[in-house]
Amino acid sequence: MSHLQLTLLLLTTQIFATVQGQHKFWVATEQLATIEDAHPTFCSKWLQACTVELTAAEAASLQILPTQRVRSFELTGAPTDAAELGFALEQIEGQLLIDQGLTGKGVKIGIIDGGFLGATKDPSLGPFFEEDRVKWYKDFIDPSAEPFSGFRALDDDHGTQVWGLIGGIHAETGVQFGLATGAEYYLARTDHGSYEKRIEEDYLIAALEAMDSMGVRLINISLGYSTGYTDTSENYKPEDMDGKTSMMARAIDHAFDEKDMLVVVAAGNEGSVAHWQIVSTPGDARGALSVGAAKFKVWDRMQYSSIGPEQLPYIKPDVSVYAAAGTSFSAPVITGLAACLMEIRPDLSVREIRRLIEQSGHLYPFSNNYLGHGVPQVSKLLQLLEGEEPERPILLKTKKSSLKFRGDIEGQVVVLYHKTDARNVRSRLFLRPEKGAIKIRRHANAAFTTILVGGRATEIEWLD
Repeated sequence: MSHLQLTLLLLTTQIFATVQGQHKFWVATEQLATIEDAHPTFCSKWLQACTVELTAAEAASLQILPTQRVRSFELTGAPTDAAELGFALEQIEGQLLIDQGLTGKGVKIGIIDGGFLGATKDPSLGPFFEEDRVKWYKDFIDPSAEPFSGFRALDDDHGTQVWGLIGGIHAETGVQFGLATGAEYYLARTDHGSYEKRIEEDYLIAALEAMDSMGVRLINISLGYSTGYTDTSENYKPEDMDGKTSMMARAIDHAFDEKDMLVVVAAGNEGSVAHWQIVSTPGDARGALSVGAAKFKVWDRMQYSSIGPEQLPYIKPDVSVYAAAGTSFSAPVITGLAACLMEIRPDLSVREIRRLIEQSGHLYPFSNNYLGHGVPQVSKLLQLLEGEEPERPILLKTKKSSLKFRGDIEGQVVVLYHKTDARNVRSRLFLRPEKGAIKIRRHANAAFTTILVGGRATEIEWLD
């Protein structure tokens, strides 16, 4: 048995508590023969495993565990007009790509979401249908349903909104909502708005594998899974956000490592939810380009935007960008940006593209678990593509317990991130300068402090 198959069977030493009846379990493919009358619900080629309905007693006898279950983000709202998207594109300097005529032409983009209600009638998406650039559509939830149908009350238009933010341009007003206006699209509905069942995890992985078979290298997933299931025993726990407990996270790692696919994932909207706060899966996957939400004027974390778990050995979220209504609407901005990079440099691997996006962040290399590497800036991206090193945040080192910070900061809000180490934020403070200066005192147990003024960052290292 391979290491992967063994870990699929032995995810932990304790059997997950289940209610009476059958539940869905991940079983290594080669183990299926040992299960009498096994009828797999779904089999993943990538993960070499299938999901099977078993009783708790059957699962215990095989030493396997039920999969964790999933739910979509609860949105705090939705984009209401073009101004919000304009802010996001302005923040990342998207006009620099538009001026070069970049549209993501020739790039295949997959969108895995909760529904595409009304997409055929959306003025910003019309060119995709008129020019035959919708190459594939599958409704995993209800294959018999009429394409692009559903109910707005169930968020079945969530995928439509996300799509518009990746590449929509209004046919009548000419307002551009996303950067990838020239791309081809592959669409999958995998999430149901009125219930949460673990079968949705199967659908998401199946959609990933199907898109790979069609040559899709760039995928947007503005879904995330943590708690709130119909069956509460199916909820994740915060400690499960480790990049390996969730089979979706494993599938995304496989896509990134083995398939040269870049999967952009919304980080989550639970930053202010006391019992959770951290990113949801599959945004915890090492291979996912996870996107948080930043404010517009001061590039600070939106309060709702989920925080990276401290236990992870890597940064999450990876980057952030402005969105007033949820990280579901941050991720597609970055997906459109990635599409333009793929167009201008088709020779680059997705690993190189992801690294360029991260290195263009306004915090890089002083990244943290609130904003990741920060807000990507196209001007820095273009410099990096030319082999030039862009301007970076200044690093100040001091052995003192306080430091006076001066600059063009009068009348502005200054945000401080006190960090226990180079990555993890311990506390956040908001200050108003007096006479163009602020006095920054070392926070207890802080090793670093990041100073944010508008879109500029400065790093302090407190030396012992």
